[in-house]
Amino acid sequence: MSKKSRVWLAVALVLVLLLGAGVFALFRLPMTKSSAAEAAAHDLAEEQLNSDVWHQKDLAQSLFDRVTKALGKRVDLRSVTVDDITEVEGRTVATLDWSWANNDGESWEYSSQLPLEKNGLFWWADLTEQAVHPKLGKGGRFALRANPGGRGKILGADGEVLMAEGKVIDIGVHPNRLEPDTIGRLVSGLNDGVDSLDLDAADLEKSVDDAAGHQLVPVVTLREDDYRSVKSAIHDLPGVLFSEDTQTLTRSRGFAQATLGSAGPASAEDIENSEGEIIAGDIVGRTGLQKTFDSRLSGPGSVEVFAKGDPTDDKGGKTKLTSLHAFESQDGEDLETTLDVDIQTAADDAAAAAKKPAAVVAIRPSDGQVLAVANHDPAGAAWDRALSGQYPPGSVFKIASGLALLDAGVKPDDDIDCPKTVNIGGKSFKNAEDEVLGTVSFADDFAHSCNTAFVSSSEKVTGDEVAEAAAQLGMLGDTSAIGAKMASVPADDDEVTHAAQMIGQGKVQASPLAVATMAASVEAGETVAPQLVLGEVLDEAKSGDGRQGAKDGSDGDAPTLDADAAKEISTMMRKVVTEGTATALKDVPGDPVHGKTGTAEYGEETPPRTHSWFAGFQGDLAVAVLVEDGGFGAEAAVPVAHEFFDSVS
Repeated sequence: MSKKSRVWLAVALVLVLLLGAGVFALFRLPMTKSSAAEAAAHDLAEEQLNSDVWHQKDLAQSLFDRVTKALGKRVDLRSVTVDDITEVEGRTVATLDWSWANNDGESWEYSSQLPLEKNGLFWWADLTEQAVHPKLGKGGRFALRANPGGRGKILGADGEVLMAEGKVIDIGVHPNRLEPDTIGRLVSGLNDGVDSLDLDAADLEKSVDDAAGHQLVPVVTLREDDYRSVKSAIHDLPGVLFSEDTQTLTRSRGFAQATLGSAGPASAEDIENSEGEIIAGDIVGRTGLQKTFDSRLSGPGSVEVFAKGDPTDDKGGKTKLTSLHAFESQDGEDLETTLDVDIQTAADDAAAAAKKPAAVVAIRPSDGQVLAVANHDPAGAAWDRALSGQYPPGSVFKIASGLALLDAGVKPDDDIDCPKTVNIGGKSFKNAEDEVLGTVSFADDFAHSCNTAFVSSSEKVTGDEVAEAAAQLGMLGDTSAIGAKMASVPADDDEVTHAAQMIGQGKVQASPLAVATMAASVEAGETVAPQLVLGEVLDEAKSGDGRQGAKDGSDGDAPTLDADAAKEISTMMRKVVTEGTATALKDVPGDPVHGKTGTAEYGEETPPRTHSWFAGFQGDLAVAVLVEDGGFGAEAAVPVAHEFFDSVS
């Protein structure tokens, strides 16, 4: 090919490339202002600025994301449409209609103006903060703050209010206004007037020393009734400041506190960990039923949208906030529980009588309703051990293993030897305080809680059969709907583990709720499914639930408790009170008390430490008592049960 031909070929290739580029631009780049506006509106509605209508679309996308980021998961963009294209002060702008909605579908609508520019044959869109909203300035962005309605109440039996919004008094001190004796007098007045307080004057002094002179130092927040009891002692102290607020409160201080729970303003950590679900101003449930049913109690969670300015543009570096739209506030729903005010008060008082951390759960066997859930800790740690704690149940579990033996053919009057010790698989099991009963009836072994009789009887039943008996007694039901735990009764082939299972040791774990359900099922003569929150009917125990390693091939049907076997267990539980380990309850007024004590070993110490248990019922009221590290059941749990029965009789 000649040099001239090569030149013409190169020219032809250039023309083809130019023609191709023109065709590409013709299809990709808007040649009319209306097509530019429509392309921009489509991109904004999709929140993906992908088309070539944008000048530096990466920068445009970054600006859009920055401006709208705060709306997160609480406000959704529904549509962006072009209303008109006009000339404003010599510039071409597209009027865009924006439609947003909150999680309830309530709309927020407004219009903005998007600048359009012509460059040669083509039109371009120039995204600015004002194009997203007319009240946003350069560097501005949206901000959200929760605008909640009233939090729902927690109600008890007969509609009694157990927990609701109430007035509190925030108490603080102003360092610059204090006199030398103010802190000492303030702390003394508070501690003397409110039993639960244990403020330390030295700690408060340090907080004051660390604070700036003008900075308010918070001291404590009191219920209104507690404040009235200390007002005369502290109100006129120099430098002490008071302010009113509202807070979700139980009907009285300490009433079912761990179970009902607490709620409060969202912290910075709450907001950060929620990935946009929680924002500033939200009230969140922190513990107990307030946490488990937070979405129901808090309601839809309305919000207010603000325009947030660039802090560098404002005097003093403060960021300017301008309200743009407040979605309608809506109140949360009330939560109905089965807790009975009088029974709960009796349970709280009884638990508080223990010298160590304690829990009391009361259930009505006839309908499974949980009437009381009490937790007490002398050190003030109010976690819900009654519903969530997992402990070895010790000898109260002999109700379940005893039922398994009855189902296997053992009779209450069958003789079963109760020696001092018995060896199973190389491990020696013994009775409390080395007790020896000799050859006595099974009912007597049960009444006096003979470990060796039950351990030696382990060959009469399998681990699966013991777990099945626990299921029949409702211990393995599903209570996750209320944030509670029941029991775990693994069926283990190892003979030592199975022997320990017979006396509620080894791998067996249970909550006080599960133990109370066990006692309630005996009295009812059928499997009881506990109910704490109305509308949340808990699943009855299902064969296999909580039974690691169960091998019976069950189809998952709920087990059936034999009423006659339950009656025999009930009779033996009565004997525990009349002549066994719980004779301290013989003098309780009212219907006869039936019960079973328990002493459960835990930990690695020698000798091991022990939890104290009682499970029983009186008429249509079943109860479980746990005293952590309490020692023998008869010594720690039975007195708490006595206090409870005395209060409700």
